[in-house]
Amino acid sequence: MSKNKMLIAFILLCSLLFIVGCFDEVEEVKKDTQPLLKGEPSQKSYELSQRYYEQGEYKKALEYDLKQLEEDLKYYKENSIKISSDYNNIGLDYDELKEYIKALAYYEKAMKIDNLLLDDKSIERSTTYYNFASTKESLGEYGEALEYFLKALDIDIVMLGKYHSNILDEYKNIANLYEKIDNHALAVKFQKKILAFKEHEFVDNREKNQSSSLKIEKPQKVQE
Repeated sequence: MSKNKMLIAFILLCSLLFIVGCFDEVEEVKKDTQPLLKGEPSQKSYELSQRYYEQGEYKKALEYDLKQLEEDLKYYKENSIKISSDYNNIGLDYDELKEYIKALAYYEKAMKIDNLLLDDKSIERSTTYYNFASTKESLGEYGEALEYFLKALDIDIVMLGKYHSNILDEYKNIANLYEKIDNHALAVKFQKKILAFKEHEFVDNREKNQSSSLKIEKPQKVQE
């Protein structure tokens, strides 16, 4: 092939790639500007996914969570808290199926939305951090798992209170991870927090029981 023919072929190829690129951009704009439906999406797929998840049928749960996402995208922008919640649910399904890389991808999508829309201290953000950390732990990436468990803990202490049951679970996860990376000093620190939590729980329950036992039922009036 002569140099002129090669040059012409190259120019034609570049022109074709440019046209295809422009077409793709137009399609993306159409997708982004597609009007959303009014009203509320059906929650039927979500309800089915929850039922299958509780039954341990995670493939079916995933199927219906993906359907719910498809339904929700007709009514909500992709950058919305509802879609973030859908991403979290799909991530949980992939987690149970041990498809951890796919789970992380969906948690990261959720975190991207959370970062745009939520305050630094919000339960939704904490939930995503916790899910992400759990998956990182499953992959043996303990450093990142610790980072995100600690982020979730910081939020939950503020939003839920230091003696909420979620806090105990997070203390246990963090203590366990510090053991795995041989940081025994910090592992002991969190084990002490676990012990203090359980002691508070025991004292609180004992006080409630004592208070209950001190209540004297008012005697009924005897009819004469």
